[in-house]
Amino acid sequence: MCFLSIKIFYLLSFFHFLVSDGKFSRPNIVLIVADDLGWDDVSFHGSNQSLTPNIDMMALTGIALERYYSHCVCTPSRTAMLSGKYAHVVGMQGYPLTNGEDRGLPLTHKILPQYFKDLGYVTRLVGKWHLGHSKKKYLPTHRGFDSHFGHRGGFIDYYEYILQETWSIGDVAGFDLYRDMTPAWDAKGYVTDLYNAEAKSIISNHDKDKPLFLMVAHNAPHSANMGAQLQAPPETVRDMRFLASPQRRIYAGMVKKLDDSVGDIVKALHVKGILDNTIIVFISDNGGATTGASVNYASNYPLRGIKFTPFEGGIRVNGLIWSKNLTKTNHIWKGYMHVSDWMPTLLKAVGATPPEDIDGIDLWDSIISNKSSKRNVIFEIDDYSGFAAIIEDEFKLVTGTIVTEHCNHQGRELRGLTCDPPTYRKALTESAVYSVITEMSIPFKLKDTKLREYMKIDCPENDNSEICYPDKDKRCLFNIEQDPCETQDLSSTYPDVADRLYSRLQDEIKRTIPRKVPLHRDLRAAPSLHNYTWTIWADEIASE
Repeated sequence: MCFLSIKIFYLLSFFHFLVSDGKFSRPNIVLIVADDLGWDDVSFHGSNQSLTPNIDMMALTGIALERYYSHCVCTPSRTAMLSGKYAHVVGMQGYPLTNGEDRGLPLTHKILPQYFKDLGYVTRLVGKWHLGHSKKKYLPTHRGFDSHFGHRGGFIDYYEYILQETWSIGDVAGFDLYRDMTPAWDAKGYVTDLYNAEAKSIISNHDKDKPLFLMVAHNAPHSANMGAQLQAPPETVRDMRFLASPQRRIYAGMVKKLDDSVGDIVKALHVKGILDNTIIVFISDNGGATTGASVNYASNYPLRGIKFTPFEGGIRVNGLIWSKNLTKTNHIWKGYMHVSDWMPTLLKAVGATPPEDIDGIDLWDSIISNKSSKRNVIFEIDDYSGFAAIIEDEFKLVTGTIVTEHCNHQGRELRGLTCDPPTYRKALTESAVYSVITEMSIPFKLKDTKLREYMKIDCPENDNSEICYPDKDKRCLFNIEQDPCETQDLSSTYPDVADRLYSRLQDEIKRTIPRKVPLHRDLRAAPSLHNYTWTIWADEIASE
């Protein structure tokens, strides 16, 4: 009974800020999304490769999500995050949108910023969109956001803001940085810094009488264009000389700038006086691209697989929730959560009723009160690439064809050091978030860093010689609670489980709306026809 009373107290203490002078006051929501950040690339997972003290301080004083899953690539994960639906049921699964496709998140699906607008929120998007821009109706400012400063496609050069694609006619490139409907030709500087400055400006100029939904979807640490994939300020890279890999030094510099931005955003909220009434979410959109077409030398170690695969390294990603009102309940939440759950979960967090016609599940009460998850099944279906996976309780089944190189355990080769890395506790105390937490008198002791050890995944070293590789006729079954690195195939040990999961997966596949194939890049979208910008182009065709 005492334990129950404590739980009720924590829940009431969280919601105390929702009532002011007898009036209901909805909390601000800040959603920060990293792009292609690996599991091993945040230091609260135990790594010393790339220290992320600001992100860590939020995890250490908030709620770290141990089993948070996303789709394995950009467009599908953002589709699910904003629509509350699996990407495969809206036709947005598989290979991410290219800038030459006349396609976008279908308008029949109401998305998260539109729900927030209905609730009286000011809605802002900074950074990446990647859900369609061939027609005006697909753009974020026509899908519920009051403003957008950022790129519309999948990535951009960090200094020139150019996106390059390879078409049948050769390489095509165009400018892709916009302020609402206008190219931001006057922008200068490193794009992570630009997005950081924009987020701080939005917070500084926000009317505190209105609730704010701010989504900051960073380009970092996604790779840039071929030939110059890794880009970070030289002074930041110099600080990473303790890393043996030259590529990892640049990548770690990119992650540091991302972490600095998280700290600056928290500080800006504090200076504005609205941090007390704000819920902050930090997530990665999918696993890191250790190798492959969009390689950025991220590490999902020791998890198996990378971005573009349904293995844990592709879909089990970083996630946390922070609010001042959660600091007394800080814990590691062990339940399953999927990216599609953010819509109903955040709507519940602000006192709204989530829609029913979605795949996402409202997990708010489960997370903040540290109860078991209401989700026990997760699907990853990609009819374009030809693979699928299902997680049900402790078991996971993977089937279909996946590039063998992408299926392996990778990242250990990137962990070499030339000398001792910076001291972890020193990095924490020098972070902006630590300073803010200290000023707010939020209880935290430097010795309270056992989270790192708990979140660290240990698996036996594996040379990939005897692991199960799925194909169209072969299924691989794993117990991901006992074997999170997916090394032991249990399909012959538990054939009934494999059959049951396969049958359930096939039932879900029937809901799939096929991705528009073949991958089509319309020559009429070429930047050379539009002042060398990636811009709206299909509206012009429709009016002809």
